[in-house]
Amino acid sequence: KVRDSGCGIGESEQDKIFEPFYTTKERGTGLGLSIVYRIIEELGGTISVKSTPTQGACFTICLPL
Repeated sequence: KVRDSGCGIGESEQDKIFEPFYTTKERGTGLGLSIVYRIIEELGGTISVKSTPTQGACFTICLPL
């Protein structure tokens, strides 16, 4: 698990954050989380996010042994 205490991710955005080129930042490319998602998927794992706006986010990564 990777957790932060930032501004959080809105529920409507959580479905989109792993899509290539999706970004909420003015200077972002939207490739970071999509690359992470693809690498984890290629390894047979999963990644998920739980977040509440203003309360940060928690990403859970599960990889097979």
